[in-house]
Amino acid sequence: MLGLRISEGIALRVCDLDFERKIVRVRQSVDSATRSVKACKSAASRSDLPMPAQLEKRLRSYLASGHLRPNEAGLLFVNRIGRPYSANKLRAKYLHPILKKLGIPRGGFHAGRHGTTSSLLDAGANPIVVQKQMRHSHPSTTLGIYAHVVGNAQRRAVQSHAERIEAEASKFELEPTPVIGA
Repeated sequence: MLGLRISEGIALRVCDLDFERKIVRVRQSVDSATRSVKACKSAASRSDLPMPAQLEKRLRSYLASGHLRPNEAGLLFVNRIGRPYSANKLRAKYLHPILKKLGIPRGGFHAGRHGTTSSLLDAGANPIVVQKQMRHSHPSTTLGIYAHVVGNAQRRAVQSHAERIEAEASKFELEPTPVIGA
């Protein structure tokens, strides 16, 4: 829901969840090789992100479920021995089987960041807002690498554009001329 990097998601601590202010604090990540907790990827990566009601509900349910394992770092998600999860093991044991069951080609967790970016833009979010949510240092990263055309997004955008032109033309009782470049 937030478009976190997997290394940031598995590094979340209970104290990073602010249910009162409805934010998730991204302050650290887990190194994939050593599984040690370290600083975020960049200064832009360190941020407070809005916690949507749906995520709040899931997090509250998780915390109340008794699945939270005690650990020295206060992490939300740890394995049986209290260490941060391995992103590689999560991918192999959980993500790939889910994708297979859904008939979706194999992919990694990072595809979720691309999907979040594309979905937010498709829903009409301002590109600067999306850049801030994804915590990219440059807008060119958000738009040039992470944004993809989703489904019929191009068709819907052109249809909407044509409807606005038609509506304006009708105000002046003009016969719209099919100008391809408009």
